Amino acid sequence: MGVAALLLLVLGIPLAIAVHQSIFDSEVVELQAVAARTLAEIRVPLDVTQLTRLHTEADAPPPFGVYDTAGHLMFGDGPAAADPPTRRALTGSTVSATDGQIVVGTPIIDDATEKVVGALRLSESLDDANHRARIAWLIMGASGLAALAIGWLIATRLARRLVRPVSDLAGAASRLGDGGPLEPTRISGITEIDTLASALTNSAQRVNDALARERRFSADVSHQLRTPLTGLRLRLEAARDVESPAALDGAFDDLTRIDATVAHLLAFARDELPARSSVRLDAVAHDASRRWAGRVEAQHRRITVTANEPLTAQGTSASVAQILDVLIDNALRHGRGDIAVAQRQLSGGAALDVSDDGTDLTAARAEHIFRRGEGAGTGIGLALARSLAESDGGRLVPSHQHPTTFSLILLAEHDAPQT
Repeated sequence: MGVAALLLLVLGIPLAIAVHQSIFDSEVVELQAVAARTLAEIRVPLDVTQLTRLHTEADAPPPFGVYDTAGHLMFGDGPAAADPPTRRALTGSTVSATDGQIVVGTPIIDDATEKVVGALRLSESLDDANHRARIAWLIMGASGLAALAIGWLIATRLARRLVRPVSDLAGAASRLGDGGPLEPTRISGITEIDTLASALTNSAQRVNDALARERRFSADVSHQLRTPLTGLRLRLEAARDVESPAALDGAFDDLTRIDATVAHLLAFARDELPARSSVRLDAVAHDASRRWAGRVEAQHRRITVTANEPLTAQGTSASVAQILDVLIDNALRHGRGDIAVAQRQLSGGAALDVSDDGTDLTAARAEHIFRRGEGAGTGIGLALARSLAESDGGRLVPSHQHPTTFSLILLAEHDAPQT
């Protein structure tokens, strides 16, 4: 609005002056035309009687004055002695002036001798010209105010169009610290602002994903380290009581496993797991049985492994081992009777089944228990196990209700999808 007003002033003031001068010029030209018509009716030699008759005719010209060659007023209106425009007219030039009033002086020439025999003087007040100029200025001022009003409406609409998406962006940026997904802002139609909004939304999504992975990592680590830390404490207590080198060796093995678990879960949370390789399901199953044998027997239960032949599938040993730990821990905490781990050859893959004598798994709960935070206990173990299975290109599914059985299904080594 300031720029528009400044432009109106810069352009309007010179235009107003030009309009005023143009009106004055038009008045002068019109008075010169009247002088020319009056001059055509004046006869030479100059005679007061003839001039009086001309002045009293019905179509008489406006009041005029006639001067002799000496500059004295012979007839009509005007100063007794010729003024500057009239004196110049007596020299043979048509002259106009606007000093206080509009004055036109025209020489009267004898056609026979082509000599100046007098001068015709017409005058007109500036009031009419000034009135017309004031009307033109009022119209120009009104037009300028209308232009400013239209500019104000356009500027207001444009400002709202610009401010609203910027305000939305500011609000979205302030909500970044609260966490959670950032809702996409409304499309403004302004390329630069929409690009900024899209970049902000994508950045917020990446930040939230990173925070979610870190939170998930913290929860997964706390869940997965609970079992090996318990085993480590038991081994250290046993070693303290009997000073057994075997118990100390076992404690060091648990420490190594804890370190490997943390590294594996951190890589999983950050999507930095190494490319899938092959895993011996029979070896992983027997290792899990040895790790859990003491805790299972402490509850007067047994764990058995049916994996007598080498069986290889696509996957990572660390992920499969942690999945088995989750399934065995679930069976120990929420199941009943003996725990069985068995491997199976499938068409295009292989499977590991973990079952117990429980019968609590119903079809309604089968999928519900895999949702993070909604399963039994902390609601983390089975959700983590399924995510680890999917990261290896496999699936973790409840395969039987009676007895309760979970199956880890992996692709055969030669059937892995190409990446």
